[in-house]
Amino acid sequence: RDGYRWLRTLDGYGMGGILADDMGLGKTVQVLSYLLAMKEGGQQLPSLIVCPASLVLNWQEECQKFTPQLQSVAMDGDAAHRAALVDGWAQADIVITSYDLLRRDEKLYAGQSFYACILDEAQAIKNHTTQKYKAVCRVNSRVRFALTGTPMENRLSELWSIFDFLMPGFLYSYSYFKKHFELPIVRDGEEAPLSRLAVIIAPFLLRRLKKDVLKELPPKTEQVLTATMDEAQEKLYAACAAQVVF
Repeated sequence: RDGYRWLRTLDGYGMGGILADDMGLGKTVQVLSYLLAMKEGGQQLPSLIVCPASLVLNWQEECQKFTPQLQSVAMDGDAAHRAALVDGWAQADIVITSYDLLRRDEKLYAGQSFYACILDEAQAIKNHTTQKYKAVCRVNSRVRFALTGTPMENRLSELWSIFDFLMPGFLYSYSYFKKHFELPIVRDGEEAPLSRLAVIIAPFLLRRLKKDVLKELPPKTEQVLTATMDEAQEKLYAACAAQVVF
């Protein structure tokens, strides 16, 4: 309920956000409920969902299960088949494609307007220099949302990439972000820019943890296994590490 209301609120202001609930807490259902409410409110444009290829048909199944009122088109098959599916977009409420197919089919999307563009497993665009990232940013939509249980995996720049998709310029240019946030926080351990960043993004990131929601779950068990490299592997690793430019 809170996630649904949060999506509706941001939509009302024409803003985007990251729904960052842990896996299994219903991000899909929240988004489908939001899209159904938009349709019932008179919204007629289709919305685009971009996800990993393995989840395209799963999204369509979830749509049919929870919101059968929404008509969906799953973009699959070869290039000719996908081009033919475009004719059905006018009657569809949701178009579902994968990150790789969106990149390949950019010409199909060039003249199309969508209501919402929603990225599932949005950590897929954590590198803002990739063609995948540039393809999703070129999608023409009124609002944008990202779904991911891991909005930041390795680098603070990953968070910038997702927000730059959602609301370009919201976290400034990357050069400014790197100078005033990433380096001071990561390299220098400064608290002030970290606190400032947390305040800036707080209204646009909603996160629930399983331990806070599903009280009956046992505590998570973590086991660390160490793999020792042999001499040849160590030499190869050292050679690769020496070439990395930080």
